[in-house]
Amino acid sequence: MTAPVGTSPSSSSDIPLRIISGIFWAIIGIAIVLALAIVLLSSNVFLAISNYLQIIAAIAGAIAFVYAYYRYGRPDCLLYAAGAFGLWGASNSAWYVNTILGRRNEVFPGLIDIGIIASILILTVAYQHAFPRKRVAGKILLGILAFAFIVPLAILITTGISLPTLMTFLYFFACGSLLIIGLIHSLGEYPLILTGTLLFAIAFMIYPIRETFFLANPFLNVIGVFVFSGLSLIVLGLIPACKKITSTAALA
Repeated sequence: MTAPVGTSPSSSSDIPLRIISGIFWAIIGIAIVLALAIVLLSSNVFLAISNYLQIIAAIAGAIAFVYAYYRYGRPDCLLYAAGAFGLWGASNSAWYVNTILGRRNEVFPGLIDIGIIASILILTVAYQHAFPRKRVAGKILLGILAFAFIVPLAILITTGISLPTLMTFLYFFACGSLLIIGLIHSLGEYPLILTGTLLFAIAFMIYPIRETFFLANPFLNVIGVFVFSGLSLIVLGLIPACKKITSTAALA
């Protein structure tokens, strides 16, 4: 019996995919505990763990997508997803290295942000290749579009044009595009992918605002948990979804 689309695979005949599923569900379990620890306990140890898990989730996700690409009929969407995760993992690794070297105040804005934004746009392309278009309520899309433009424009108007405010605009544009194009390409039918994408997009709408205005706010550090939780949910949803789509196409 085929596992429902958007859920973790349960087929006993596909042990590697079950292992991948177990790893990423474990990461999500850790995320819940870590989110509480970051909010309730002020400790750099928890932030370090969060940063490590972000990198681990991204690189492990890229590897999982490459594996699934060769195992399940080589759908292009998995290669794009692997590229997005790999680029994001490399960019975040550079971010963390800068932080370790004592250059925490220099990580935003910069070339690292360009890599992160590019990874978001590549993930958007993955969704375009993975799923068919569908009709979505215009009010939902208009609401996302308005939010993605009004917030950074308000920041531009109130604080003036600068590199941080322009980078904030690019982050909102990329995240808004990811959500809109994802919804247009059927993400509403894949709850794990949709939830993961929402967490990921929310994190990177908050991130440039935190870096510009609220760098010392300890509660906003929880966005790191949003990131690796989101990445994990995308892996858990996208691989079985692409597997099912590829299998259905082969039988047609």
